[in-house]
Amino acid sequence: MWSDNEADVDLLGFDFLVDELMVPLTRPKLLPLTVGLLGEWGSGKSSLLKIVAARLDAERPADGGRYVVVPFSPWQFEGYDDIKVALMDAVLNRLQAEAASNASAAEEIGFLRRFINRLRRPAVFAGRAALAGVGPAAQLAATHYQPALAPLAQAVVQQAAIVSSAALDRAEQQTPPEDAGPAAGDDVLADVASFRSRFESLVETLEGVTAVIVLVDDLDRCLPGTIVDTFEGIRVFLHTKKTAYVIAAHPQVVEAAIDRFYPTTDRAGATGLGAEYLEKMLQVKITIPVLSVPEAETYMQLLLAQLHLEGSDFATVLNDVAQRRAHSVLAVSLNPGLAADSLGRDRMPSALFTDMGWAGSIAPLLGAALRGNPRQLKRFMNSVIMRRGSAQRRGTDLDAAVLAKLMVLEEQYLTDFQRLFDWQVRGGGGTVAELAAAERHALSAAFVRPAPARGQRRASTAPGRSGDRVEETGPAEESLPLDPEVATWAAQPHIERWLRLEPVLGGIDLGPYFTYARAKLTVTATAARLPAALQGLLVQLQSEIVAVRRTAVRSVAETVMAEDLPLLMEQLLARVLRDPGSDAWDGAVEVAEKVPGAVAAVCHTLGRIPLDGIPRAKVPSAVRRLPQARQEVTALLDGWQNSGHAVGQIVAGLRTPRGSV
Repeated sequence: MWSDNEADVDLLGFDFLVDELMVPLTRPKLLPLTVGLLGEWGSGKSSLLKIVAARLDAERPADGGRYVVVPFSPWQFEGYDDIKVALMDAVLNRLQAEAASNASAAEEIGFLRRFINRLRRPAVFAGRAALAGVGPAAQLAATHYQPALAPLAQAVVQQAAIVSSAALDRAEQQTPPEDAGPAAGDDVLADVASFRSRFESLVETLEGVTAVIVLVDDLDRCLPGTIVDTFEGIRVFLHTKKTAYVIAAHPQVVEAAIDRFYPTTDRAGATGLGAEYLEKMLQVKITIPVLSVPEAETYMQLLLAQLHLEGSDFATVLNDVAQRRAHSVLAVSLNPGLAADSLGRDRMPSALFTDMGWAGSIAPLLGAALRGNPRQLKRFMNSVIMRRGSAQRRGTDLDAAVLAKLMVLEEQYLTDFQRLFDWQVRGGGGTVAELAAAERHALSAAFVRPAPARGQRRASTAPGRSGDRVEETGPAEESLPLDPEVATWAAQPHIERWLRLEPVLGGIDLGPYFTYARAKLTVTATAARLPAALQGLLVQLQSEIVAVRRTAVRSVAETVMAEDLPLLMEQLLARVLRDPGSDAWDGAVEVAEKVPGAVAAVCHTLGRIPLDGIPRAKVPSAVRRLPQARQEVTALLDGWQNSGHAVGQIVAGLRTPRGSV
């Protein structure tokens, strides 16, 4: 298995991003500088920072000096009195190590430490008068040192005014220490200017130091106040010559936090200051791209190579992958055949060949479903290995290829995975006849090369080829007509692609695999991560306000792509199962009314709810809104109506006669 922590080996092919960071950080004329390394959670920001730190440590500038790198995570200091103090402490601690043989520099660091000690607990030593002046002083400092922040100065003043009277009372009872520095009435702005000037001189006088580079990680995990304080600590105190700062963060998360910290209700038509704030704070922005499907497959294969190969063999494979990536990022740069070419056919471990086979099969669908998120890809592969290992401890051997294919469905489309389980239970266990029929239907247009037997090797594919192994060299195989329920399920685009993945599952007893997925089958949940836009729609679809819900339904019909619809409906229908009386029921049937692709999933979910659990008040919305021309709707309503239950009586009284519109 693989650690979920940041990596110091580039498996993602992000060396070009490392170079993009190194260029501005190593240009003295650009300093001081704040760089934004922007990407979604799990996109590889922390790993990139770690690789950049190592590169900076090894870099030798033209002036013969060195780069002093300071890693800093504000998230680890979330409970700190003042995050600005924590940041300044981290920088001074690192500089103290550089000044070990420089007495004057060490003395200067001591002075700066005494200054920040006064900042550590201003309410203890400053008294009521000083606290009352913090707001205006902050406004002056912001305007003087960062004119672009002038529009935000008033918000800073407002924040400073929200100070607990109890804390002020306690502050008045304290006695300042002898080395506390200026008294409460001294000019805060002058103190800030003095600190900046002396900090700048300190960095200038450190022998052999070309620049101090602070790498700030995990900012997007912090509370809004911590995020703003981190930026203020950089800009007000530390943004001086020969310094650079790299802020690794999810931009939308940081923008939302700043919007919350600086409310803009007094600005007509304003949407928040977050984007504007980031624009002014970051002089350079470097965005981490989403992995393409070929890049995702290469990453998965490299993870497996790292797992199975020792140092020199893995280094050989990684080097060859880097060379292929240099020619094209749009092609798969590692698969079983390419690995064998790198290592030599006699040195290719059979376990690696087998694992690469199943990873290559599921990579196209999994990479698209997880939107190329490296952390999610790694976690999925860890889940496969962990579940297989758990089964082995109990004497059960789960075929890795079968397990991986099923887990794609389980992790990304739980409703469809539940459907397989329902079919298996209905059939008394063992193989799933409906799945076998669906696979024959999906594969009937071409002959699919069968999966190799254990120990047998598949002919290597050409570089860049991945996904379905299809040979259109023969006539289409005739298949029997499908049951309507199976046909509807198999016609979903994501299911059609999944059915074509190797291996074919129709003749396999899936019982043991369902056993190790029972937590998901008994508690309806999903591991799929919705993007922010779909999360917003999900909330609106469950709104008790009809107008909000209907607007969300229109957005689903007009803007949600076909491949995203199952993920959205999965979450919505999970809520319906947990609480049929909620407004999620209304949202689901309203979506089914307007979006044909949602009808099957909605009907299947409603059909799983016990009749006694169906709220009577919800039945009319299903009868009136579900499109009765669809076979799934007819089957659902017929089942209710013929049940002899009170629900059936309601359906009979409301149902539109057959043949009418």
